[in-house]
Amino acid sequence: MYELFVLGQLMDQEMAGYQLRQALKSVVGQEQTVSYGVLYPLLERLSQAGDITLTTVETSQRPKKVATLTSQGRSHFQTLILAPVTVNKQSQLVFQIKCNFLHLLSVTDQRTVLQDFQSFTQFQLDNLREMNDYLTTRPRMVPTDVADALQVNQLQKGRAQAQADWITARLARLDKGE
Repeated sequence: MYELFVLGQLMDQEMAGYQLRQALKSVVGQEQTVSYGVLYPLLERLSQAGDITLTTVETSQRPKKVATLTSQGRSHFQTLILAPVTVNKQSQLVFQIKCNFLHLLSVTDQRTVLQDFQSFTQFQLDNLREMNDYLTTRPRMVPTDVADALQVNQLQKGRAQAQADWITARLARLDKGE
C-alpha cells in the first residue's frame, strides 16, 4: 500500500523522504501515516528493485536522499494501481491512496479503479445493513449495548453512503467527459 503511494507521488516529481511523508499525511491523515523507520527502508527496497533511484543531496543542514522514479517504477505503479483490492482491514486506505492518483490514469483506468471502489463500498453497505438487521431482530447482547451498537452502525452507514455518493458523482463526471 505504501509502495503504491510512493511510486504514485514520484510520478509527478522527485521527492525527499520528508516530502513523501508529508504528502502521505495529507492524503491518509496523521493516524495512518508511515514512520521514517518504515519509509526509508521502503525507499531502499524500491531502489534495490530498480523502481526508483536514490540520490544523496548535500544541504546546509544535513544530507537528504531524493527519490526519482524510473521507467520500471512507472510500470510497477500502473500494475499496482490497477490491481483489484483485497477486502481486508487496509482496503479503505488503499482506495484512498488510489483515488489520490486518479489524475495519472486514463479515463478507462479511472473508471476501473472507481468501479472497484464502488463494489467495495456496496459490500460495506450490505454488511452494515445485515448487522443492523441482526441487532434489531435477534441480538444476544445487553439492551444498552444494542442501542450503542445501532448508533455506531448508523454512523458507519452514513460514512459508507457518503463514499458511495462520491464515487457515483465521480463516475458521472467521467461519463460527461469532465
